[in-house]
Amino acid sequence: MIQDIAPHRYDNTYHIQKPGAQDYVFCIQKGRILLRETAEEHVLTIPCREEIEAAVPELMDRAVYLFSVDEKPYFLVSVPEKEAEEILAKLKEGAGQMPVSDKNNMEAGKTDSGVLEGAEKELEQLCYAWKTPTDIRAMDPMHQAFAAITAVQLWRWRQSRQFCGRCGAKTEDSKIERAIVCPVCGQTEYPKISPAVIVAITNGDKLLMSRYRVNHSTYRGYALIAGFVEIGETFEETVRREVMEEVGLKVKNIRYFKSQPWAFTDTEMIGFFAELDGDDKIRLQEDELSEAGWYTREEIPDDARLISVGTEMKMYFKYGPDWEKKWQEHQK
Repeated sequence: MIQDIAPHRYDNTYHIQKPGAQDYVFCIQKGRILLRETAEEHVLTIPCREEIEAAVPELMDRAVYLFSVDEKPYFLVSVPEKEAEEILAKLKEGAGQMPVSDKNNMEAGKTDSGVLEGAEKELEQLCYAWKTPTDIRAMDPMHQAFAAITAVQLWRWRQSRQFCGRCGAKTEDSKIERAIVCPVCGQTEYPKISPAVIVAITNGDKLLMSRYRVNHSTYRGYALIAGFVEIGETFEETVRREVMEEVGLKVKNIRYFKSQPWAFTDTEMIGFFAELDGDDKIRLQEDELSEAGWYTREEIPDDARLISVGTEMKMYFKYGPDWEKKWQEHQK
């Protein structure tokens, strides 16, 4: 999953500090994140303070510490939409070249930034671009994708809490914890994390999978049934309600699988397996789903990239408890 970054270490202990010259900086506007992109290989990497400051020095006055990975700090700079293109133009004016290896060595030698080290290097022209969360899904190495989407989640939270929801005063950063506080009434806001369930419904040797409607999600692949927890519900009650709402089925023997922070939707996903209870006729919730059906293990496609708990659950059903080894063999 996207947060499974071992042997890299994620540390979200709160600090107040300024970025060093080689520390990574996420500039974000309207949910899009500024990344380096090589012209030919389209490798996405994270810019550091030094290169951003050289082109747009005033941006660093806004830098806010986020977290560290392997003791390497990451920072956030919120960029107004009206400044986005000007910043991009200034960075492109000073864009140089960065070393990248050939495709065959991509997986073996990535450094923290995604740039490759080793004797065999070639120079590829460097450019900058505003990238979407969907672009981040394909970013390598995985710990950089995790850092990037977590930064976007924290940016969304900060953008939505610029003014106090109680008294309307302008808010400010807490000096003691990761929180936004109102200096007038004392209201304190913490990062938004919404609990949701995702459930793999089994019917003997078949698994229920669905597809989202185009206007409901950008994800076009096969998905499991999922939904947010409502006030007063247990996770198990949410499973039953969501399954009934989306596909009109009853389930039993609900069993916990694992959980996952899913920054794309500010969510903590809690994964469950459940068995069909009774009639298998699907009654589709058409405002969310475009299709749903029962699929045998042989009919379930392999996902090339395991970034979500839903993907792991599909592969677990397809291959069994040692699914990871079998999945890796099929990727060769």
